[in-house]
Amino acid sequence: MFDLSFDTVTVKAVVTLLILAAAMYGFVSERLAPDVTALLALLALLLTGVLTPYEAFSGFSHPATISVAAVLVLSAGVERTGALTYIARRLLTPLGNSELTLTVVIMVIISSLSAFVNNTAAVAVFIPVVIEVCRRTAASPSRILMPMSHAATFGGMCTLIGTSTNLVAHEFALSNGLRGFSMFELGKVGLPMLLAGFAYMLFVGRRFLPRTQPGDVMAMQLGERYLAELIVEPDSSWMGKEINAENFERDFDVNLIGVLRAGQALSINDSTLVLAPYDSLLVRGPLEHVLKLTSQDGLDLHRPEFFSRDREPEEQDADQSPTQKPDQQDAADAQLAEVVVLTTSGLVGRTLKGTRFAEKYDTVVLGLRRRGEVNERPSTTPLLPGDMLLVEGKRDALQALAETRGFLVVGTPAHPEQRPGKLAITIATLIAVVLVVSIGLLPIVTAATAGCAVLMLTGCLRPAEAYRAIDLSLVFILAGSLALGTALNKTGITTLVADWLAGVSATTGPYPVLVGFFVLSVLVSELMSNSGTVALLGPITISVAAKMGINPMSLLAAITFGASAAFAMPIGYQTSLMIYGPGGYRFKDFIAMGIPLDVILALLALLLIPYFWPLGVR
Repeated sequence: MFDLSFDTVTVKAVVTLLILAAAMYGFVSERLAPDVTALLALLALLLTGVLTPYEAFSGFSHPATISVAAVLVLSAGVERTGALTYIARRLLTPLGNSELTLTVVIMVIISSLSAFVNNTAAVAVFIPVVIEVCRRTAASPSRILMPMSHAATFGGMCTLIGTSTNLVAHEFALSNGLRGFSMFELGKVGLPMLLAGFAYMLFVGRRFLPRTQPGDVMAMQLGERYLAELIVEPDSSWMGKEINAENFERDFDVNLIGVLRAGQALSINDSTLVLAPYDSLLVRGPLEHVLKLTSQDGLDLHRPEFFSRDREPEEQDADQSPTQKPDQQDAADAQLAEVVVLTTSGLVGRTLKGTRFAEKYDTVVLGLRRRGEVNERPSTTPLLPGDMLLVEGKRDALQALAETRGFLVVGTPAHPEQRPGKLAITIATLIAVVLVVSIGLLPIVTAATAGCAVLMLTGCLRPAEAYRAIDLSLVFILAGSLALGTALNKTGITTLVADWLAGVSATTGPYPVLVGFFVLSVLVSELMSNSGTVALLGPITISVAAKMGINPMSLLAAITFGASAAFAMPIGYQTSLMIYGPGGYRFKDFIAMGIPLDVILALLALLLIPYFWPLGVR
């Protein structure tokens, strides 16, 4: 008979695996923001007794988390001086009309910057400049933005501070009594991977990318399908017209997906129903066609700020007209722009109506576009990272939105160079941090934190700006991933995995184990944060290395490079989400470009890692 008795450790191990599986499902399904998923996993481990409060929350004070936060603040200091904008405009604007030359120059610049500055900040500054240059030179943005984003990742692989992934691996090694990585040690493998990645993207990968037409940013998205809400005005010629979805598609090339009256959905297949004042028409179609519909007499895009703040138009009395629109001068000043919702946005998982977006940002959302279909009203649809919002607002309001964390506004003026007089201090501080870490005078967590203090004391960065620079979503992802790693270690799961792999390696040798960890880190990183991947797999690599008697730094290097070399999906990397909309990409474009790139980088990394971090050297 089977022995069905379980001890406490076994039960906790099973619970940990269930929580891990649920967390991975959450990361993949994107039903919740990744940081919320990580936090829920942490709380589940705490509430089930797998971890103590000290163990569960220790990730927030882990040197890896502090190091990542400090480097983000240093990058914000560089950005606030206007240095990134200056470099982008002065170096890209004089270029000629060659798309290949433009791509090469952008990749070289962005990879060099990303070796020392947060790649998200660099890519955010370069996107509007690249689009502006493409408009001037008739180059295709879609052929440039993805190589630029990937080049930023390549640059980050080459130094210790280039990406949060490297910092997490380094601090995890130190916390386990290992020596960690020096400032430029990762460049031994990172630089060859950069060169191989450049060669592939420039001569092969670009063939897999779509070619969008040059011109205005909004024009590049005309073929993409937006969800919008149109209001039937009281004096509209549409009053009394039959509700007919087939006619909409035939006459206007848009899909009528719903009609709302007084908050209630009407059947669009009921031929007896006719349109009434303030009916809401939910339509989906190319932006150009949606905007053309607004030129029809008596149809207008839903603008929340034009109505009572407390009640939507369908909630008002039938004889009560909406608040008057702004005067013609205000309407003339309004501009259209597209906004990418980033993973750091407070809107992720929330609705525009619930957050009072129009009131808070003084702009109106006219349409919503995302991967896959959405059938709810734009104002009541929970937002996801990578969503594109078509917004309308004055220049100042769009500028303020562009400077708000969690949004990338395409087509607004570049950020003003706020503190160019502080550029020398900021650059000197960054160089000093790199030098003291390179010569071993201070650990990275100490040097980076000291650098942050210098920037704030000298006025290069205000304390409030430093706090905003810290990516709290990344902090929660790291804390949750570290908690999961601790639970795997505490419940003995890592030991079981180590024992199994040790048995396998007895016949195959340690190299297949190295390959396995690299491939596993690539696959996990395609679905969740790359730094979270290292935090999750780190405890397993340490246990496996100890059990097999091999060099743990070799396995740590494998998961570090594997987590960064995941380019087949736009989920794990924020920079991929940032370019998704502006480049007019589809999911398949990342797969077509990314899978061969993943394979090339994997082959190169798996050749070089054992050479620079020999498996047999402890």
